[in-house]
Amino acid sequence: MIKIIVVSHLFFYVATNTFADTIYQWSDPWGQIQYSKTPIPGAMISDLTELPEVLETTELQKQEAMVRKLQELKQNNLQRIQQQAAQERLKAQALETKHHCNHLRSLMTDIQLHNLWQYSVFGAPLLPGYYGHLQYDLSKEIHSRCR
Repeated sequence: MIKIIVVSHLFFYVATNTFADTIYQWSDPWGQIQYSKTPIPGAMISDLTELPEVLETTELQKQEAMVRKLQELKQNNLQRIQQQAAQERLKAQALETKHHCNHLRSLMTDIQLHNLWQYSVFGAPLLPGYYGHLQYDLSKEIHSRCR
């Protein structure tokens, strides 16, 4: 007897859930959540099993929704402007680093050429001065900043 009751309840539960209508939910232009049994573009399937009572949107709710929408648009615009400014700063910083590295490499080349011309074939210096320490410092700077 208990098996028959359990099976009949199980059958009834499966049958009612299988034939239940799908409820869709979406936000109207005023920001209010709306429900329907017909799908609307942008609607999501709701967890509800029955349609709730329809509430009319008041003028005050419409005005509040418009204010919220305007604030959201202003916030999005501000974020977009901040992101663009950050990207511009990154681009300017990368360009400055590139110019700095090119300048360092140019100095390194000048020092290497000077050191090359400074020594003769036999190792005796032709010109006074030694710039090995500058070459070492520039090399460290190039390796640390110009990768």
